[in-house]
Amino acid sequence: MNILVYSGDGTSRTSLIHTVNSLRSLVGQHYDVMKIDATGLLTEPWEDSTSLLVIPGGRDLPFTRDLNGATNDRIRNYVQSGGRFFGICAGAYYGSDRISFELGRSLEVQGERELKFFAGECRGAVYPGFVYESESGANAVGIQLNQEVFSRTQQGQDAGLDFAETKVYFNGGGYFVDADKYPGTTVMAWYKKESTQIEPDSPGPKAAMVACQVGQGLAVLTGVHPEYNATHLDARNPEYGPQPNVVNRLLEREHERRLFLRSVLAKMGLSVAPPEPGQAATAVNGTTTGVIQGVPSITPLFLASVQPSYTTELSRTLLGLANGQGQIQEVNDTFQIVPSLQHTIPVHNPTTPATAPGLEQEEGEENITKNIVLCADAPPPTTMTPEFNMAHFFQHLDLTRQQQLATGIGSRFSNNNLTFGNSLLYGQVVTSTQTMLDKNFGLCQRLPNGFVCNATIQVSGRGRGRNSWISPPGCLQFSMVLRHPVQAIHASAVFVQYLVALAVVESVCSLPGYEDLPLRLKWPNDIYAEAPLDHPSQAQAATASSSPKMIKIGGVLVNSNFDGSEFLLVIALFSQETLLAQILVKFEQFHRQFLGGNGTGFAQFEEMYYRRWLHSDAIVTLTTMTPHRRVRIKGISLDYGLLRTVGVDEQGREVGGEEFRLQPDGNSFDMLKGLISQKA
Repeated sequence: MNILVYSGDGTSRTSLIHTVNSLRSLVGQHYDVMKIDATGLLTEPWEDSTSLLVIPGGRDLPFTRDLNGATNDRIRNYVQSGGRFFGICAGAYYGSDRISFELGRSLEVQGERELKFFAGECRGAVYPGFVYESESGANAVGIQLNQEVFSRTQQGQDAGLDFAETKVYFNGGGYFVDADKYPGTTVMAWYKKESTQIEPDSPGPKAAMVACQVGQGLAVLTGVHPEYNATHLDARNPEYGPQPNVVNRLLEREHERRLFLRSVLAKMGLSVAPPEPGQAATAVNGTTTGVIQGVPSITPLFLASVQPSYTTELSRTLLGLANGQGQIQEVNDTFQIVPSLQHTIPVHNPTTPATAPGLEQEEGEENITKNIVLCADAPPPTTMTPEFNMAHFFQHLDLTRQQQLATGIGSRFSNNNLTFGNSLLYGQVVTSTQTMLDKNFGLCQRLPNGFVCNATIQVSGRGRGRNSWISPPGCLQFSMVLRHPVQAIHASAVFVQYLVALAVVESVCSLPGYEDLPLRLKWPNDIYAEAPLDHPSQAQAATASSSPKMIKIGGVLVNSNFDGSEFLLVIALFSQETLLAQILVKFEQFHRQFLGGNGTGFAQFEEMYYRRWLHSDAIVTLTTMTPHRRVRIKGISLDYGLLRTVGVDEQGREVGGEEFRLQPDGNSFDMLKGLISQKA
């Protein structure tokens, strides 16, 4: 699932970066935190795959200009239907019924707003001195937390807080007038009363953060900035005032700020990063006694092969691409070559500009130089790769190949000319195995056929379209370089994604004890399994239902580049570690059969493929047509791998002469709704 952060006109770049980074740190192992603009909110089918929509700080008026009307209708319908909304500062003004900002001053803004998540007025700025795109009005303000919301008796030991007040960043935010008088609205925090506030003599504390029940969903609006990480603010900036300035005061409470935001996200129903094992997430006498685990740090990559000579040859290739400092500087990544396990592995940090440490490089992991450790003599010891035993992988790869050859299935091949998985680049924590290969074409085109890059954890794994893979510990992802000859007219490259998915399923189901595992293929490239029953009482309902509940357990992504006489494909797979060698051998067998087969192409695999897929004779609705059209799925065309469908009437009878063919790359299949729509 995704968390979408609005990045359109009016969004403060600084607030946007703090928002994205804080969310990735706290929930990045469970959700893909990604940006979306006004066009995306209006035209893309984002609602069903979104767990939270965030509008960060900035300027409210451009939001009204770009989002009023149809886009706001979609946002409000999304929340009313069970979605979540987080409005920060300008996003909170925008999410209220009406706004009063800097009345009587040159920056005055007032009027009604369309979303109306908070049914009253958001009025500000609470503290004077606000200037757009400046830190002159920034402040470290105290807020009092609602203990009925954040106490451990309410939230539990994991998400509750042991402190009743803290300090957070503020710059131009408002307060929610008479918030406690509106049904469905809960005040989560109040501004601590200070003489510098507007209306200092008004009775009662001013609400700084509210949670508003909107239909089946929830909107949290905040006038303060709990997303601002003080360690990424520059205390030397004179706009923060004399010492001890705003940044210094925030740094004293940074640990509380992080725990507070984590608790807010948990209150919204999101899965959050846990505290470190055995430590409580509390603060005592200003000292952090528990650290929240967010997105883990990038680890070194280790290069090894099934035979040492392969690593030696590949090492020469990589060193030939490197500069005098041993670095391969590619389009998307920079790689530092470490000649052997005996050499010191350097520590790299992302570029950090002097004016705003950590902010200019929003995608911090992408800008960290990745170490590639060359293991020419033998794979690294498991003390260096505790989550994946590379030596055992190569042993299993060799054994699986021998078993395939012994059965006669691969009798036309010898163990010496099999290549898939011969060389492996492994990292325990990486950005994306797919991105490191596909987005660095100069490096990728020098890698051998069947080269594999795998990981235990990806922090920014890639999927189709805007999708990403969020991989918690326990999963294995790998990408592979495949050189597919363009001359093989009978074996179109579009079928490769079908073959890989089929190889995964067949590999799993060929293992002893797993023969009857209910795995299925969803067009074009997903792997599903029948969900296990939570309770024996569900058996009767499951028997009566013609469509058992299916859950997605894996997928295939194929990216291609053309290089002379062949397609250079990068294939990403998501599988369990114990299957890696099995799948590589199975897929290599399928691919060679696909290229040969007396020119019959994918026809050789039709029976096997249809035995595994989910869609035979299913009736779906094509939303790619106007008006929408009901069709029955017939199969996959053998020429270009298109989904074949035929029109049906209201009774499900086929309409003669109405055949529609759909490309896998341009369409998305929602099985639950029975819809095929254009993919953004």
